[in-house]
Amino acid sequence: MPNKTISVPDDVVPIIEQLDMPFSTWITNQLRHYAATRVEMTLGQQLLIDAELAEVDPPTREESMAAISRMERSAPW
Repeated sequence: MPNKTISVPDDVVPIIEQLDMPFSTWITNQLRHYAATRVEMTLGQQLLIDAELAEVDPPTREESMAAISRMERSAPW
């Protein structure tokens, strides 16, 4: 695949330099995350995709249920 060049504002450069991975890898992960969340998915599926993209172990069932419970309590409805 050919390389693509993008321009970024000067104030973004320090943020890029602080990433713990190459900028191209970070961009790739962000675009994949964006594409994955554009389709209809359950909250659980979104949590698993986020964990995979973050390169951490997926949450346990208990952790998922606790997160969902916290989100429901903080929801505006």
